[in-house]
Amino acid sequence: MITTVKRILKLDGFSPSQKIAISFFVVILLGACLLTLPISNVDGEVFSFIDALFMATSATCVTGLAVAAPALQFTVFGQIVLLLLIQIGGLGLMSMVASIALSIRKKLSVQNKLAMREMLNQTNMLDFRKFLFGIIRFTFIFEIIGAIILSFAFVPEYGLRGIYISIFTSVSAFCNAGFDIIGSSSLVEYVNNPIVNFTVMALIIAGGLGFIVYFDLRDKFKAFFKKKISFKMLKQRLMLQTKIVIVVTSILIFVPALIIFILEYSNPETLGNLGLDGKIYGALFSSVTLRTAGFATIDFAGFYPASQFIMIICMFIGGSPGGTAGGIKTTTLAIILMNVICNIRGQEKTSLFHRHISRDLIVRSTTILVINLGILFLGIFGLLVICDFDFMSIVFEAVSALATVGLTLGITTLLPTVAKIIIIILMYVGRIGIFTFLVSVIRQETKKSVDYAEGNIMIG
Repeated sequence: MITTVKRILKLDGFSPSQKIAISFFVVILLGACLLTLPISNVDGEVFSFIDALFMATSATCVTGLAVAAPALQFTVFGQIVLLLLIQIGGLGLMSMVASIALSIRKKLSVQNKLAMREMLNQTNMLDFRKFLFGIIRFTFIFEIIGAIILSFAFVPEYGLRGIYISIFTSVSAFCNAGFDIIGSSSLVEYVNNPIVNFTVMALIIAGGLGFIVYFDLRDKFKAFFKKKISFKMLKQRLMLQTKIVIVVTSILIFVPALIIFILEYSNPETLGNLGLDGKIYGALFSSVTLRTAGFATIDFAGFYPASQFIMIICMFIGGSPGGTAGGIKTTTLAIILMNVICNIRGQEKTSLFHRHISRDLIVRSTTILVINLGILFLGIFGLLVICDFDFMSIVFEAVSALATVGLTLGITTLLPTVAKIIIIILMYVGRIGIFTFLVSVIRQETKKSVDYAEGNIMIG
């Protein structure tokens, strides 16, 4: 076993970025093969490989787009395969294998530490072992607590099977995957259920904040409760990333929820036929799930175009770095917006919460935005050429795939084969990250920098 783990983790001859890309590809391919087996399917037949590949990619990339409802298509064996893919995809195969390796031999090579650092979007890794095991512990604690709370809603309705449904839903929610095994309409029948609504929303937010934010909050609040620091000091000592993530995430949850509540208040296809509690739950849940979770308590196809447009923007932004969510990330948005604001004000430097933002971070954030938009436009163009759906549905589907959200306006099951392949590529690229993907496929050349004469170009 030690030899096997060593071989899987080492991947000699590959860069850290390539190790990440390969690890996800291997998991997806293995998962697709298992899902095609008759034992995985209710009808006892072989599942189409392209459809199995789509489902495996969606699960491993914690997206949630599905060409078949897991509750209706897969047996318990197939559903467990899907659940394992979600858990592996949420944590990352290399994180899990690294945990096993650390348990066996207590250390990792420098190259593998670099791969882990890149996968977890960290610039520093002072105590790698503590950080990695902290992630595993944090994940399972939240998933177990979530499953216990959800069982109060599902066990009375489904009996002992409700425990299984609770576990599956909890893992899927924390990993921002969006898969369920209840039926073919996600969580629509639970739009008025406060236990399901608030538990799933809490799991989505917890998984999407990012592990580094959780550790920072844990350490600072531990010091606060031990009376080592005051509440004012607690706020001052929080990491810059933690402050940005909390503020931007809060805005991206409550502002869209308010917009959806107002726009859809009288829409009979969404919030119109619900009571006040149901309207509030529905609007808030619809906003939270845009953090790249993929669950739905309301049919998104029924929303007005204005609401769908707001949702597309929120999906594209996504969650926060270092967690289970996708998108360009909240920190990227904050850096780009503050850079624009500071430029408009004529300030030479960009700052956030009284901290200077380096030029490298600004350049990287802008690059991430531009490349994401470029890949998204290519995906949309390809889908428009191949498919005959309306423009809004195609844009919604493409953004949902690239940002690993998993929401749809109802066209996923109707996609032709080539369109499914495009969506698969978008989900894969969106999960491993634009930088990681490009670095893994493009040869990096080290050349001496050359200083050219400055050029002047008219813009704006």
